Amino acid sequence: MNKKDNQRTRLTKMLFRNSLISLMQKKSIYQITVTELCDASEMNRSTFYKYYGNVRDVLTEIEEETLQQGKKCMQEIEVSGINYAIQPLYRLLCYIKENKELYLLLLNNSTDDNFSSVMMQNTIDFLKYKSQNILPGSNNFSDYIFQYILSGCIHVIRSWINSSMTESPEEIAQLIYNASISVIETYKE
Repeated sequence: MNKKDNQRTRLTKMLFRNSLISLMQKKSIYQITVTELCDASEMNRSTFYKYYGNVRDVLTEIEEETLQQGKKCMQEIEVSGINYAIQPLYRLLCYIKENKELYLLLLNNSTDDNFSSVMMQNTIDFLKYKSQNILPGSNNFSDYIFQYILSGCIHVIRSWINSSMTESPEEIAQLIYNASISVIETYKE
């Protein structure tokens, strides 16, 4: 496959993804047909089936790309120093703000809870790996603390997205960071 074919493939997939996001603002993923998606993207069905098996496959691809962006931000976190999580969290929140409509669809119940569950599990696994010495005690108990913190973080982000986003990404990052550190410090005492 040459560069032009790769570019054409990316453009075609982007058209399908953008059209699906637009359609999902009006109805559930389960109500959207391949024909409707093709009409919205101004592509034909054979082109759709060249890349996808069904409409849900397009959403899965969107979710995977979004999760990869989150992982990329998390990879930059270093478990040392006082503000080790603020910059990557800030960058993630900026990305979320730039892609508000996408995150509205993926985090709210209009599709399903799979995205937020996978996002939480990826984050828990990453934090367990990066911060094995932060929380004393058994790994099982640490899992509960991480799940508690992450559930709160996701709900703060969801509320921020559902509101007019008047707070800056920096303010939300600081709020999440301070709350998370408070929970960890309370647990360590």
